[in-house]
Amino acid sequence: MRAINHALTGSLIGLLVGEPAVAVPLAVVSHFVLDAIPHYDGLPDARPTLKAKKQWVSTRTFRVLLCADALLCIALVVILAAREPNHWLLASICAFAAASPDFLSINFFRHSISRKPWQPGLYMKFVSFMQWFQRPIGAVVEVAWFIGAIILLMPLIS
Repeated sequence: MRAINHALTGSLIGLLVGEPAVAVPLAVVSHFVLDAIPHYDGLPDARPTLKAKKQWVSTRTFRVLLCADALLCIALVVILAAREPNHWLLASICAFAAASPDFLSINFFRHSISRKPWQPGLYMKFVSFMQWFQRPIGAVVEVAWFIGAIILLMPLIS
């Protein structure tokens, strides 16, 4: 799932729950729930090999999508800070917490770009297992989730 969808879900959790001890762990768990939902990460192959994944990470398209995701996540936090709804700071923290498990893939990205050999650890094997359906039709789910989250978020930040 795209980072912005993780962040939107995390911010909704923060705004609705309002209790940090519950909201932050729930936001992290939401990351894995969203990854288990059919989605599309841009890879042309439905069940890509490790080599195909490493090649994808090295493409310009991947970098553009990554930058767009980062900018949308930053925009979300700026909007929350500007509108200051109840629990906006918690919502911002939860947005980060919901997207943060993807930071654990940094070694994969570094090795892909440098073309160094790499073997997946337990976390990457778990993530690959969780993301069982990443096909182009999953882009419909991504867009629907994005629109749905925006629709739910609008009244909370008004």
